[in-house]
Amino acid sequence: MKSIIVPAYSITQLIKNIDNELSKGFKPTLAFIYTSPSFNIRKLVVEINKYQFLIVGSTTVGEIFANEELGVNEKEESIVCMLVDIEPSAIALKLLQVDGKKYYETGRAVSFWAKHNFSNPAIITITSGLNFDNDAYTQGIVSEGVEYIFGAAAGDDLILKDTFIFSRENFSNHGAIILAIDREKIDILGARAFGWTGIGKERIVTKANKNIVYEIDGKRAIDFYKKYLNVTSDDMPQVGIEYPLEVKMKNGQVVYRAILDIDEEQGALIFAGHVEEKSKVRLSSAKGKEIIEHVGKSITDTFSSNKNFKPDITLVFPCCSRKQVLGNLVVKEIEAVYGIAKTPLIGFFAYGEIGAFPGGYGFHNETFVTAMLSTKKDK
Repeated sequence: MKSIIVPAYSITQLIKNIDNELSKGFKPTLAFIYTSPSFNIRKLVVEINKYQFLIVGSTTVGEIFANEELGVNEKEESIVCMLVDIEPSAIALKLLQVDGKKYYETGRAVSFWAKHNFSNPAIITITSGLNFDNDAYTQGIVSEGVEYIFGAAAGDDLILKDTFIFSRENFSNHGAIILAIDREKIDILGARAFGWTGIGKERIVTKANKNIVYEIDGKRAIDFYKKYLNVTSDDMPQVGIEYPLEVKMKNGQVVYRAILDIDEEQGALIFAGHVEEKSKVRLSSAKGKEIIEHVGKSITDTFSSNKNFKPDITLVFPCCSRKQVLGNLVVKEIEAVYGIAKTPLIGFFAYGEIGAFPGGYGFHNETFVTAMLSTKKDK
């Protein structure tokens, strides 16, 4: 599986650079294209429609790429493309516009579609829409037996207005793009890195509905943050990004949730992912370099459990909140992954991360998700 990374600062430059690589004889069957929303998505789709390879596209909160020639990069207001020559019979692509609120049912349909194409599929998926229920969508996919799911929720440079996913044929501001991968031909391994440290006493969520938490320990949820962080409503949700909610679910697994908004009248916290009633919660914070070290450790642990695995390409989906917390040091997280995986790498800062594999929960916030792909060798 060979790949070429093509960075650009305009749609015209992107197309010129891709055409230049194709003129040299490179024949990709797949491309990942991640772009700032500052570029005209409709125009971009029109321009890339001429290509024959499959395209997984998304808007971002910053673009990420790395290889031996270009080094490690995290950019803003740019476009980055990775052209890949993956076996065409090992991949299938679908873009869905999601109408209404049938996210769980959509996830199930995605799983059925992937399993119709391949008996043992993995899924790379990116969603768009600020109100898209990624948690229900991911749970729907998992419910039908697909164990390996990686991806993210598209971003829009923290404008919080419109996020997009796109292929070479269409785009959507409320939908999902899905790349199904045949695990009989392509190995895929993943890692999740958190790095947040729980602080304070655990509390119980006593009233919640999906991603809205109304009460913690029988009191208004909003007061939980106000009391322990000594902040006002005006300070949130920004403070909630820097101090995510650590959630220990009833099955014992831990996820982190970022505050998207507050409902002052009902005293509720609105999170980017679901929070179960009766789950145990506490605030968490980043402790300096530990949040970065956790990323490197997640990759090292993956390799230690799979010693014969040698990836060809790496996909990364870090939460945009990590960029806000770490500032310029966020590149250190990318360097950690690239330094261990030692493969060409592409990714973007997202509004939520999908990292489901055996033994782990699917949808995350405040997390760094990595997926590594390798062509299986003929025995």
